[in-house]
Amino acid sequence: MLELRGETLRVLVRGAHTAFVNALRRIMIAEVPCMAIEEVGIVENSSVLNDEFLAHRIGLIPLRMDPRILEEEPDKVVRLELLAEAEKETITVYSGDLRSDSPDVVPLYDNMPIVKLAPGQRVHLIATARLGTGSQHARWQPVSVAVHKYLPIIRIDVARCTLCGKCIEICPRCVLDRTDSALKVRNILACTLCRDCADVCPLDPPAIDVGWDEDTHIMYVESTGVLPPEVILKQAARVLERKLDEFEERLKEVLAHEA
Repeated sequence: MLELRGETLRVLVRGAHTAFVNALRRIMIAEVPCMAIEEVGIVENSSVLNDEFLAHRIGLIPLRMDPRILEEEPDKVVRLELLAEAEKETITVYSGDLRSDSPDVVPLYDNMPIVKLAPGQRVHLIATARLGTGSQHARWQPVSVAVHKYLPIIRIDVARCTLCGKCIEICPRCVLDRTDSALKVRNILACTLCRDCADVCPLDPPAIDVGWDEDTHIMYVESTGVLPPEVILKQAARVLERKLDEFEERLKEVLAHEA
């Protein structure tokens, strides 16, 4: 683990093929379950938004959930109710006005605006949330970012480098630095493999070369906040393991049938 801060996770994966790392990435996006609102029942709506618009907004409100639900209550259904009415002045209804019947599943943010109500207008609805996956709909996608790249390798020909500083100036991620006597790599993990530093070098061939290690990957995961990023990664590994076990069993059945 290289970094775990808030909703972001950065890990170094060694000795793995690109297909394996990419499988984890795809599973995190599409197959790790999380809670989201699936159904919205409109009891009363006299706002300027019609029922469909209102239900659409409610359905996309992210819900923070207790990770234990994934293991202990995979069939859990949560009821959320919204009751708001403007009396003498215009009000804004926010996601925090949704009341959940379970403390383990609540709106991630309290300040997401849903609708404005003019005096005399009223909204009353009941929503149902359950586990689902991103392959069903984007509202069940627990990550906003899931990417990976090869571990960069930067080679510097110290004997030929003139310390002109052009590679330092052009680098968008401030990967390079220099001392009085040599060019040095300050933050190899920040390198995006753009190779601008090599292209701008006035020497031929360049005194700096950028490559990568094909057996080592840097994976970056950013959660939407519904689940901690480390939980998402662990769940993705479990899903992949289950898929491989199923594939192995079916392969054995095919081979046994052919024999």
